[in-house]
Amino acid sequence: MTLSYDTLLRLSERIPRYTSYPTAPSWRADLRPEDEAARQARLPQPASVYVHIPFCVEQCSFCACNQVVAGRRDAATRYLNALDAQIRRLPLPGETHPIARMAWGGGTPTWLSPQELSQLHGLLTRRFVPIDGAELDVELDPEITSSEQLQVLAQLGTTRVSMGVQSFDAGVLEAVGRPQRAERVAAVLSEARALGMRGLNIDLMYGLPRQGLAVFAQDLAETIRLNPDRIAVFGYAHVPWLKPHQRRLDAYPRPEGEERLQLFLLAHETLRAAGYEPIGFDHFARPDDALAVAARERRLHRNFMGYTTRPDLEQLGLGVSAISEHHDAWFQQTSKLSTWWRQAEAGLPTLERGALLTPEDRLRKHIINQIMCNLALDFEELAARFDLDPPIDLAPELASLAPLQALGLVQITPWGLQVTEAGRLVVRNVAAAFDPGLAAPQRAPRFSQAV
Repeated sequence: MTLSYDTLLRLSERIPRYTSYPTAPSWRADLRPEDEAARQARLPQPASVYVHIPFCVEQCSFCACNQVVAGRRDAATRYLNALDAQIRRLPLPGETHPIARMAWGGGTPTWLSPQELSQLHGLLTRRFVPIDGAELDVELDPEITSSEQLQVLAQLGTTRVSMGVQSFDAGVLEAVGRPQRAERVAAVLSEARALGMRGLNIDLMYGLPRQGLAVFAQDLAETIRLNPDRIAVFGYAHVPWLKPHQRRLDAYPRPEGEERLQLFLLAHETLRAAGYEPIGFDHFARPDDALAVAARERRLHRNFMGYTTRPDLEQLGLGVSAISEHHDAWFQQTSKLSTWWRQAEAGLPTLERGALLTPEDRLRKHIINQIMCNLALDFEELAARFDLDPPIDLAPELASLAPLQALGLVQITPWGLQVTEAGRLVVRNVAAAFDPGLAAPQRAPRFSQAV
């Protein structure tokens, strides 16, 4: 079935992307460093490590990431030294710890020189030892990434790179302040593939200034021509009260309402027609890609990096603003670079905020993750894992889905819940039914639109 524009627009509320539960705006600033240290001391094996490299050459006007424009190269030396000091002090269960995944994000990790990339890898693997088959994922900016950097990354064991392209259109790129040449994107993707990297990803964004249907259709066509293994399509979230630099975009017209919705639908239709399988609601992958395989086998997990293939890994976040995910807690490091530097260099805790999960929170987190990843709930699995009777204990939440059920977007039986293919477009709405903290007044303006 297809949904009318009116129906989709009505469902396009401000709802979390559910890259965490509880959602980040509800996290507390009064957590004790001892709470974080206790979980680091019992980190399961293997684990996952995320490292945040905040530096960028320029600030893109659309960006909502934690980043700084650094003109001085000595910032890299100071940052890596502070990271090294932080890693040495981690109270891990042993001197070294096995990991199945490492990810470098930003910012722009390839702002670092080839030598600095090697230094970063060395200080990490001094304590975090990759197991056989471990993944190393690196975000990069194709405009500043050199062949030498790619070769170093390959030598370090990088298995996957992700490029935040956003758009290929010159007018859009000019409006958002992002220097980028299509030929550089193609060259970096081709070289990464030749070096043996797989799961290659391109990020696109819809809802940007000057981005009408024809422009976005060309963005999609160019992306398909490059044949990445994965494509993420994110809706631009205009939050100038959180990111003041986004006010620069107010000088340009942006697609809103029905036009923005048309861009969203165009992405789904075009990428599926090109042979990509939808993953959740904002990712797409070739059928033989590990992400698509994990989706079919119901092994997906969703966190701040999007969809991943290992739901069993606890994640340790290192560096400014980095987020750690444990089965019963979230912790975020200080998000202001100058403060993080001062704390890390002095040997002080860098914890800024987080959440300690109650048993109820863990139940909600699991439910929301299952819906966002698998578009389904298995009541028998829920009953066994959490000792509850879902049709009875979740009766108010299930009843609240009646309007979506009437539209054919979700099916509820005595055995479980299934989001339909049409419902995939509004899966965040389904997940939101199980979020008790999402009262109507909270839906604006902290969260992005559902579509």
